[in-house]
Amino acid sequence: MKCVSDIVYDPRHKLELDLYLPDNLTADACVIYMHGGGFRRGHRSHVEAGHFAQRLTDAGYAMAAISYRLRTDMSAFSEDDQAHIQAQIERSEKVGLDLSPNLYGASFVAAMEDLSNAIEYLWVEGERLGIASRKLGILGISAGGIAGLALAYPPMPWVRRVSRPDAVVALSAAIVHPWRLEPNGPPCLMFHGPQDRIIDMGNAQLGAARAQQVGAPVTLIDTKVKGHVTQVDAVLDGTHHDGTPYMQLVLDQFARLRDEV
Repeated sequence: MKCVSDIVYDPRHKLELDLYLPDNLTADACVIYMHGGGFRRGHRSHVEAGHFAQRLTDAGYAMAAISYRLRTDMSAFSEDDQAHIQAQIERSEKVGLDLSPNLYGASFVAAMEDLSNAIEYLWVEGERLGIASRKLGILGISAGGIAGLALAYPPMPWVRRVSRPDAVVALSAAIVHPWRLEPNGPPCLMFHGPQDRIIDMGNAQLGAARAQQVGAPVTLIDTKVKGHVTQVDAVLDGTHHDGTPYMQLVLDQFARLRDEV
């Protein structure tokens, strides 16, 4: 694979992405990779990004590993938006979400907005950069997965402000606004495991149960692998109980991004 580094996709916030492409080929479609770190830390060039980029480019996809704003506080938002964010925090807690408020507060909303801006940038520039399809997927790890799942089913005040992906894969994440799930939204595939001390699997199960109630296309896979960061290796190298490699399930999820599908 080849990599075009440090592409500015959001000049206002000085945000960049690294674009991984198949060697000597036009990519069939693009997947945006969003790192974890609790919306407080992390970087797009973490070693796991390279592993996923290799798997995706081998399969004919581009992968855009993005940076996004970290440690954003309420002062970055208007008074109306601050009120909306606070109301969402309270509602998430009422439905039974058991997470640090940092994972669904102001920093989370800023990251979701940045992810939407990356989608819009790639819509405009994708063909020039060597991407055949305008459809876009999201591969999010932990906090990155939370942002990706939320962008697929955005909070009501942001519905007309953000752009939604066509498919999402999330590792060690959760749907923080489960009441926003609906039958015609983008398909989401979540991987999780037991004894996760950062994002307890019960949070992912909460969203999956709501999805089943309303007929939303959300699937939760229990890898049976304990822990939080261990889910990355589980997905890269593990196998479903039916014998299918987890990475193949990821590629199958993104197959819908190809224009011929």
